Amino acid sequence: MRRAATPAARRAVTPAVGPAVTPGAQRAVAAGLAVAAAALLPTLAGAPAGEVPRTTPAAASSVTGGRLGAPAEDIPRPPPVDANALPGEGPPGALPGVEQSTECTRGTHAPDPATLPDLLWGQRLFGLAQLGTLGKGRQARIAVIDTGVSRHPLLAGRLVAGGDYVAGGNGLSDCDGHGTAVAGIAAAAADPGTGFSGVAPAAQVISIRQSSPSFTVPGRGGARQPAGNLETLAEAVVHAVDLGADVINISEVACAPPNAQGSAELHAAVRAAVLRNVVVVAAAGNTGSGSDGECPSQPQAGTVVYPGWFDDDVLTVAAVGPNGLASRFSFPGPWVDVAAPGERMVSLAANASGLTDQLAQTRTTSPIDGTSFSAPMVAGLAALIRAAYPQLTARQVMDRITATAAQHASGRSDTLGYGTVDPMAALTRTPAVLAPPSGIPTATDTGRLQLAPASGDRAPAGPGALWGGVLALLATATAGALAVGRSRSGWRAESRR
Repeated sequence: MRRAATPAARRAVTPAVGPAVTPGAQRAVAAGLAVAAAALLPTLAGAPAGEVPRTTPAAASSVTGGRLGAPAEDIPRPPPVDANALPGEGPPGALPGVEQSTECTRGTHAPDPATLPDLLWGQRLFGLAQLGTLGKGRQARIAVIDTGVSRHPLLAGRLVAGGDYVAGGNGLSDCDGHGTAVAGIAAAAADPGTGFSGVAPAAQVISIRQSSPSFTVPGRGGARQPAGNLETLAEAVVHAVDLGADVINISEVACAPPNAQGSAELHAAVRAAVLRNVVVVAAAGNTGSGSDGECPSQPQAGTVVYPGWFDDDVLTVAAVGPNGLASRFSFPGPWVDVAAPGERMVSLAANASGLTDQLAQTRTTSPIDGTSFSAPMVAGLAALIRAAYPQLTARQVMDRITATAAQHASGRSDTLGYGTVDPMAALTRTPAVLAPPSGIPTATDTGRLQLAPASGDRAPAGPGALWGGVLALLATATAGALAVGRSRSGWRAESRR
């Protein structure tokens, strides 16, 4: 039976091993992995030779907006990267014992034309019409590690089958609608009839299905659980790099204790990705009930968020609403770097040729809300930057995004990081290589961008029911099969960028 949606809608992460469909753009797998491993070994705790690590002065770790966080001393820093934990490359395939437990249900609720301008508020905030004059990300490749991405006219000719860690398919089947919505926000072509567009409408999308709440695997004690864990997420990251990704989007979050099973593999994988010059963007996660492995509103002391905990190598994205404030569901933490629109979104329907503003739950549908949908906004921006500045390293691309964010007047915060991303500034600010933000705001910093009104209009609606970061890398923390949700805490960080 499909689980009921909670305020932080769930997403499971599923493991698997088996055949994969590889795109023509695939890099030499064995050679590429050897290069990554060789580069990783001598740089376990730092940046590649010649590059300055992304660090900043200590940033405040207090949580704002009425949220409670774990004491700073309860949040440990990540351990050094263990290069020996780097997963080996192999074709994705079905996990033994995997079963489809629920019928595929996908977003099919077409948005009302009268409300569509309001739903496109995030695109107006990003100024996509203006960004399009600067480039469309044509040379960039975005890997979407998610529930799969279904074929859609607005992705035609640019969707690559990257493999399936759930059922052993090619990655182009999306039972849940989540991955297709994520891909659409990042890279859908412009739709003249509705005005909808992805942030990087000419970028290639590599779809890797690594999770699905519709499938289960045998768990501890014989009980079945949503398939997936941090180890297979790590394998998917390595696979995405070897398929030639320039940017990896992970709209999945695991809330678990430090050093949980599979975390060493994931840490090594994201470090190897950065060393292979790939930008890794991840959702911050959403507040949930704490059931099914979600990150609870009151996390236990020491709880961390994966992959955001590995902050030196991951650009972690929180959600904001039309008012420019942090979304009430967006899970704060010292790993949050920037924020982007994540409420009442619209994107591609997984089983149709049009758009949807709802994703299916057990007995109902919910608005497309969550940090799951903030992350692809930033992944699309990273793709635009990669196409416009091909000489920049992955860390330098991340620095452009954080350094040009609309910094909050109080400095860096655990809710918004350095503020809402400013795409135009990120694409046009000179010089090409920008220093990471200092954490010291100027008198004019507000942390908000100005939202232009939609034609006609009333103010966009506020937060609705959350399809939750829509995360849930589901599985129990003790078993290592960690759920996709969100977690936050706050270490008193020397938060890097």
